[in-house]
Amino acid sequence: MTQSAVLAQFRRVGPALLSAPVLVGALVAIAGAATANTWTVAQAATLLGWLTQVFTITVGVTAAVALTGDPLVELHESTPISFRAVQLLRAGIVAIVAVVGGLVMFVPLHLLGAWPRDTGWSSGLVPAGAALFIVAVALAAAAFSGTVSTVTISVVAGWIFLSLLWDPYILHLLVQRGIPLAAAAVMTWMAWRRLGNTEKNIAKVAVA
Repeated sequence: MTQSAVLAQFRRVGPALLSAPVLVGALVAIAGAATANTWTVAQAATLLGWLTQVFTITVGVTAAVALTGDPLVELHESTPISFRAVQLLRAGIVAIVAVVGGLVMFVPLHLLGAWPRDTGWSSGLVPAGAALFIVAVALAAAAFSGTVSTVTISVVAGWIFLSLLWDPYILHLLVQRGIPLAAAAVMTWMAWRRLGNTEKNIAKVAVA
């Protein structure tokens, strides 16, 4: 994969879209810093608990938009850079930006002692791992369906799972992020295999 291919997909997805996770992460950090010394610990933790979920869903929306609605599937499949490579590259770009956004959000709040349930620098895995999981959900949904509605529903379902059913009850960090990251790896592998079928890739767009 050449540098020109990476830059081409970066431009194709759009810097404005890719800046969303970093921007939201920065805004959450600013909000957390502003309330750290004026609100009670419980109030600040509750606020940040909700705001960090806004970051996660922002990552999901970014991934969904980046991975769906490409009318150039046949063109991609007729070049050395296949549609599978394009999708994996786009997912990788979104994942990197999302991890950066998560760290932009986490680091200032950790230094201020305002990050909820902070256990040290390893707590940075919480936003970074959530971002990687959501991107993997979007990639798998886009690989098997490709429609914006299906990918969006899948992203929302993944977000609900993490925010309401998993993170509040699984508090051990290695388990809390280890299992979702393992699931993300499996979903990425499944997407890689599915996107290797050129005929299905083209047929999926034709049906859509």
